[in-house]
Amino acid sequence: MNRERLDAFELAIKSYSQEFRDIGLVIDKEPDRLGEFTNLDSVQLLSRMMIPPEYNDRPFIVNNTKFYGLSCIERVIGTEWLSYGDAGVVVGCPGPSLSGVIIQDFADEEQKEKYYSTLIEKPSWTFFALTEPKKGSDAMNIETNLKKIDGNSGKKMLNGEKYFIGNGTRADIGVVFARTTTGPLGIEMCLVEKGQDGFSAESLGTLGLRGPKLSKLMFQNVCINESQIIGRHLSPLKRGMHGAITVFNKMRPTVAAMALGVSQAVYDYMITNKKNLSLDQQLKLEHFQNELITVRNLIRQAAIELDINPKNGYIGSIAKIRATALVKKITQYALDLFGEGSLFDHPHLNKWFRDAFAFENMEGTSNILKLNVFQSYMNGNISYV
Repeated sequence: MNRERLDAFELAIKSYSQEFRDIGLVIDKEPDRLGEFTNLDSVQLLSRMMIPPEYNDRPFIVNNTKFYGLSCIERVIGTEWLSYGDAGVVVGCPGPSLSGVIIQDFADEEQKEKYYSTLIEKPSWTFFALTEPKKGSDAMNIETNLKKIDGNSGKKMLNGEKYFIGNGTRADIGVVFARTTTGPLGIEMCLVEKGQDGFSAESLGTLGLRGPKLSKLMFQNVCINESQIIGRHLSPLKRGMHGAITVFNKMRPTVAAMALGVSQAVYDYMITNKKNLSLDQQLKLEHFQNELITVRNLIRQAAIELDINPKNGYIGSIAKIRATALVKKITQYALDLFGEGSLFDHPHLNKWFRDAFAFENMEGTSNILKLNVFQSYMNGNISYV
């Protein structure tokens, strides 16, 4: 994708951010009402991003160029500006999201048909179930298990719990990671649909980023057929654990872009609404402006490199570390700038401050990502940090 086309895409998608801003506070207060807004052009657009051409007859078209959101660079640009509108709405919207990466890269044609036809029929939510109550997103130590039944029938039973799963209570279909045996090759991914016997979900209360209604998923003897095992046509080395790593590598820049979008929104809010700035305050805002530019360039460079080689996850880790640090700093500064009562007098600042802390826990905390960067340095993949 050349620069001119990406610039046109960016300009076009910016125009949709206001729709998300308009409903952001409503969804923050009442997440269940998101379903009332699926007819909005912005929601329709996002619900079809990451659906490939063979299933998507209504892509985002700008100057006769079709955009499907299948590249990392398209996703970070789109996500940044839609999150500038409201990040809670972005992660709460219907569409493929994280599980879409798994389907795109690892599913067979039958599984793709089931998954994408569900999303094309009507705006539908999906889930990506890896994180567990006691294990976080450490795929190597998950306890949810998938055991064979009925001899050689090919059927298996899924048992376990997943925690902090976005859109879990409203999703129609999603991907679940489970262990079949010990070791890194003993992890499988399965396609699970709403309504399967033994599958239930309940919402969890959160302080920020309420749009996706983080959920607890429970699996009690859920019957999984061979046709539901994602990557069954691939070797064990190229599915399961490899799927989790691929998703994190490809989607970390997208999470960084969400944090950047919120940071830009906070910065613009300060510039627009705070008058009579002192010299120190002006210098601080200039510093934030420069940091916004730096982090944006870093995120987009990470996206471009990951589109070339998805194994280069370290640059996405660096981008997310910088973006999550920035969003926490700038939201805290905004509250200090507007003074006492700012949490009550400025509802958007209140929301942005609460949302800012959610990005830290999405696709790896900063401590884990720093280990990732350090390992890449020690392995000679990068010469400096």
